[in-house]
Amino acid sequence: MKNRNKYRLLLINPWIYDFTAFDLWSKPVGLLYLASYLEKIGYHIDYIDCLDKYHPSLAKFSPNKRPKVKLFGIGPFIRIKVDKPKILEFVPRHFARYGMPEDIFISELKNLKPPDAVLLTSCMTYWYLGPKRVVEIIREIFPKAPIILGGIYATLLPKHAREVVKPDYVIKGPGEIEAMNLLTTILEKAPVDENPPQILDGFPAPKFDLYNQLDYLPVLTSRGCPYHCTFCATDIISGKYAQRNPQKIAEEIINGAHQYKVRDIAFYDDALLLNKSQRIIPVLEKINKSRFKFRFHTPNGLHVKEINKNLAELLFESGFKTIRLSFESVNPDRLIDMKNKVTPTDLKKAVVHLEKAGYKRKSLEAYVMMGLPYQSEQEIYESMFFIHMLGIKIRLASFSPIPGTVDFNRAVKDGLLPHNVDPLLTNKTLYPLYRTTDAYYKFSEIRQLANVLNYSVGRNVNLFKIRNLSTIAKKALDLTAG
Repeated sequence: MKNRNKYRLLLINPWIYDFTAFDLWSKPVGLLYLASYLEKIGYHIDYIDCLDKYHPSLAKFSPNKRPKVKLFGIGPFIRIKVDKPKILEFVPRHFARYGMPEDIFISELKNLKPPDAVLLTSCMTYWYLGPKRVVEIIREIFPKAPIILGGIYATLLPKHAREVVKPDYVIKGPGEIEAMNLLTTILEKAPVDENPPQILDGFPAPKFDLYNQLDYLPVLTSRGCPYHCTFCATDIISGKYAQRNPQKIAEEIINGAHQYKVRDIAFYDDALLLNKSQRIIPVLEKINKSRFKFRFHTPNGLHVKEINKNLAELLFESGFKTIRLSFESVNPDRLIDMKNKVTPTDLKKAVVHLEKAGYKRKSLEAYVMMGLPYQSEQEIYESMFFIHMLGIKIRLASFSPIPGTVDFNRAVKDGLLPHNVDPLLTNKTLYPLYRTTDAYYKFSEIRQLANVLNYSVGRNVNLFKIRNLSTIAKKALDLTAG
């Protein structure tokens, strides 16, 4: 490794522009991995997370107001209403910028020494307005600094990013090595790692010490996913599926909890339970031997086929509080299309195991997809009702057509979506394959029904087990029709 010069890099996590956004254990883990690695090989790192609720400068914005933090460390971002893009005028909701006020961001930039390069991440493709605005401001304040854009949006839509966001360079996929190599071409005598890591565990842990305060830690036990769901782009974004060493994972969790004084840990893997005996089970067994009492969360769905009696008991013993199960649909054709990743029988078995391990059914959730190509309302209702009958809660997941996926290509081929669609119109809030106010209200009604069903489950009422309810409902419908 050669370290010839101390260059300054500015890393930025941009704002979110959307109808809604929420801090659901959300941190830019990829950018924080990059920060640790670049610092290790010799760069000075400055960092601004526009979504950081605890940024010191925010005290000027709301001096007597603490950030809202709900149970387990989650909570809303700062929300500032902004003009809605014309292309989204048909949506009957307010549009907002989430994160620190723009003047505070500008003030923070002006207090920094000029960076030699700016590295900017991106998330959802329909959030590109955040990176776009950051690039505009950087051009004004640091006109000589080259801007490098990476992340999900940059990976999936590099051409759109170059033409609309207009960074100097675009990086696709995992960015640690590519960013280092690019910087050596931009900066004279830049630090070089002559023996770069070949696996994720070869990189230092994400640089969470860039934050003044943390309510939780997100953890990756793997990158990518071996499954290839028709609506998902994980394999494009993260590359070949790769798992981490369980010893390293456990150490990262225990050391992070000690250093940052947090109990809440969120696993953001797409396949957390895969190869469970070689990965998650030894991780949890080691953690259970430590003196820390954790609260674990799985915002991404767990593969229910992997949940047996022993694993369910280990999850309960280890302190898993947020259990979300992958399900998607009861429709047989849909299940075949998804390679039978999960069936209704698999879900039923997993729920039984979890209940016997100590979980109350009403504390469990299962994902149902809505808005998929050629998906009928009946399919959505049947899937919701099946989950409700199990006595668990429904977590609706709205379809967003992601470039490069099977479902995106199908939608374009069948004329449901233009091939050059503005990413703003792929926002899952809009139900992108329809893009009308009527469709928005139709799917909103489905969401309201899910809320009613979940409210009932939360109070131990299963609507489909009420005696004679179906007969009474049929009579009421007959009377209405008459």
